[in-house]
Amino acid sequence: MQGDLYLFSGLLAFRLVNALTTGTYFQPDEFWQGLEPAHELVFGYGYLTWEWRDALRSIAHPLVFAGVYRLSEVFGFGVDGVLYGPKVLQSLCAALADIFVYKFSSKTYGDEISRITLLCTVTSAFNYHVSVRTFSNSMEMALLISALYFWPLETKLNYKSYIKALVLAAIACILRPTNALIWLYMGISLIYKHKSLKPGFSALAVVGIIFSCNALLDIWYYRRVTWPLYNFLKFNVVESLSSFYGVNRKLYYIIEALPQLLTVYLPFFFHGIYSSRRTLLAQMCAFVVFTYSLIAHKEMRFIYPLLPLFHIFSAISIVKLRVFSIPKFKYALVGALLALNLPLAIYASIVHQRGVIDVTTYIRSSPEITSVGFLMPCHSTPWMSHIHRPDVNAWFLTCEPPTGLSDTEILNYRDEADQFYDDPVMYLSTHFPPLTEPRQNQSLDYKYSWPTHLIIFGAFEKIFTSFVNDSYIECKRIFNSHLHDDSRRKGDVIVYRKV
Repeated sequence: MQGDLYLFSGLLAFRLVNALTTGTYFQPDEFWQGLEPAHELVFGYGYLTWEWRDALRSIAHPLVFAGVYRLSEVFGFGVDGVLYGPKVLQSLCAALADIFVYKFSSKTYGDEISRITLLCTVTSAFNYHVSVRTFSNSMEMALLISALYFWPLETKLNYKSYIKALVLAAIACILRPTNALIWLYMGISLIYKHKSLKPGFSALAVVGIIFSCNALLDIWYYRRVTWPLYNFLKFNVVESLSSFYGVNRKLYYIIEALPQLLTVYLPFFFHGIYSSRRTLLAQMCAFVVFTYSLIAHKEMRFIYPLLPLFHIFSAISIVKLRVFSIPKFKYALVGALLALNLPLAIYASIVHQRGVIDVTTYIRSSPEITSVGFLMPCHSTPWMSHIHRPDVNAWFLTCEPPTGLSDTEILNYRDEADQFYDDPVMYLSTHFPPLTEPRQNQSLDYKYSWPTHLIIFGAFEKIFTSFVNDSYIECKRIFNSHLHDDSRRKGDVIVYRKV
């Protein structure tokens, strides 16, 4: 027990440094689906995306960060508490995931595999990049591996441990409804193994209680009777509107997501899961990845919670191949793993796409900015959870999905950001008043008025400067990335001030 405490303390210190030094942008949900609703709930201002207006998400995940914001206010931490409080909390979640994958692999596979699993976990570039971010998927991962630790994989069913697993699993399903795929598979397998429905009745009771408590939270938050889980499934499965945010090839998870998740551990993973193909965990992972592959909209985050298991299979392979059997080769391999993963982890977490985070710091610390517009793809930056200024009139180009439209309208639908990038000059001409028009008349017949400051990516610089001429001048240029797969997001982040 004392050894586990020392190990957890070391892992927590590691993840705390990991979290506090991470200052780059990965995907919008990190800010817009957790921190932004929490900020709006506690401070009374911010932006709620369409999912919150249509009640597709439970308040459970943002409520955790709302609690952090409240504590920050109580202790007078101010803006530092708003910016760093969630990072500290997420570092705790990441450290819990680390310790539980170690404990689970030790309990299930033995000490040798557990030590190598922990090595894979702490040297994983993707884990370093994502585990400390405020995604629901990151918290889902910690809950999943913790629940599996208590799950009765052995023949004997310990109901005390089983109930703990069910509680953690139910909370994970609230955070991410798709997590139910994992527990549906595990639950049916458990009932089949024990030839009894009693584990199923226990699961229904525990899940019923947890879901009922969550339903009350959602009714309190939305101020109406609603069931976000139903709304979520209706949008993503029945109406299949999630494809509006991108459609990927069938083998996306195999040929794109897994290589990014596992990097140098990929060959070990494939060998390890193949050699473990008759085990319940390997079959469950295959089932989940296969099921996700049937859905048009795919993201590597969706299978990220399975990464601890992927690392276990990698460790199994390393042991079977006796990779560490020769001491000198062992240390050389560990050094090579660090040499390959560490630069990638640091670059992704500290360098790549940091400008869209740094620009919020610039706005927050510049009192002369009273209004600001973001002529960027939607959700390219964090919002009030990082700007944290109620006095700033800020707007961005939206990208709401085509809800409530006919099939024909959906096919022809272009969101606001699409319309802008289809023809920027036309968009600026029709949605903004002439730059020479007096400021007091600017908002009468147009969607937008010209703000004191505008923010763009370098890729849009030539078009923008030719349109505004000398009406706006550059006042800040911030490095964002060396390269980007989205041509619209290439270049520096540039701040312009109205003359």
